[in-house]
Amino acid sequence: MSDVNIQSEEFIKGLVHREPRSFRCLFYFFHKRLCLFALKIVKDSCEAEDIVQEVFLAFWKTDIVKFPNLKTIRIFLYNSVQNRCLNYLRDREIQERNYKKLGRQECDEDYILCQQIRADVVAEIFDAINELPEKCREIFTLSYIKELPDKEIAELLQISPNTIKTQKQRAKTFLRTRLGDVFVYVTMFFPGF
Repeated sequence: MSDVNIQSEEFIKGLVHREPRSFRCLFYFFHKRLCLFALKIVKDSCEAEDIVQEVFLAFWKTDIVKFPNLKTIRIFLYNSVQNRCLNYLRDREIQERNYKKLGRQECDEDYILCQQIRADVVAEIFDAINELPEKCREIFTLSYIKELPDKEIAELLQISPNTIKTQKQRAKTFLRTRLGDVFVYVTMFFPGF
């Protein structure tokens, strides 16, 4: 499609005035070239196509007055495609590294579901801990979250070791009642509970 000479001032003016005809000419002139350029970088034709579409959209949204001629437009388009391709590769590399850290090549639905369930269980446990009476919650936190020994807690709070044992027992009783079936998971998160 070349009903407008892409080298002409009329073309640039048409872009500045956001005339669809001029934009279509620009798109048809550069689209295939930019897709091939992106493909050489990302090695994925669908991703290359998406990147080029994003660049054209960004160009359409930008202040086109900044581009006085075809050369500046070409530089913008190629630089934008290159930058987005490099960002895509960087993001993909980070994602692959994270999957390897998880011991997985891909993050499947079962894994995601397990993580959601785990997060819900942890949230429920901490909601229950926050419902403990203030002194009981403080002792629970120092003992099971900060993992301080009873003797150190007694010195820190200036209370007897028997009071600490009593408060820990109260916490256990309260949490067992409050959490019901979820209580079995408390020991997974707080060893020695």
